[in-house]
Amino acid sequence: MAKFILALLLLPLLYSCQNSDYKYTDKETEQFLTEIANHTTAEITFVTENEQKPTNDFLLATRYSLSKEKRDEYNAKGHINNDFDDISDFATYTFKAYDLVNEKNKKLKFVDNGRAIYLQKSSLGEYNGVLFQNVGIDIKLNENFEKLKGFILIEFEMPNGMKKEKKVVVNISIHDKLTP
Repeated sequence: MAKFILALLLLPLLYSCQNSDYKYTDKETEQFLTEIANHTTAEITFVTENEQKPTNDFLLATRYSLSKEKRDEYNAKGHINNDFDDISDFATYTFKAYDLVNEKNKKLKFVDNGRAIYLQKSSLGEYNGVLFQNVGIDIKLNENFEKLKGFILIEFEMPNGMKKEKKVVVNISIHDKLTP
């Protein structure tokens, strides 16, 4: 009986987790996945750039161009309202493989710190006259590094089942300068 009641209680939660609000076409989804895969890079954080101290934290950063509707909103208001149904709100990711070594040639591992499996939005940016939404993934490692080299194989996935893999080369240093 307890299992039956538990199942009844979980049913609404499972139903609400379905992405029934996903309104994007296959073409829009493919374009989004291609953009985020093509632009994904490993970089240090702003804190690391400022402090220049050994750290166990870095980012996978990427971006995608905003829709005409979002660009028009930005041009009219100077900002964009977040309504939580932007295409990036539906993207998830999986780390398929990685190999990372620090300056001492020691293999470092990811730390599971309850990191979400979705892309975190950050600032808007303009590149070559096109307005982009910057998104990223914060990664924590089991030990500090001054220099970090290797790769991360990541798979991005959308609710309609479309996926895109990207092998991200990692070659970063705490002395790197982030570009605006």
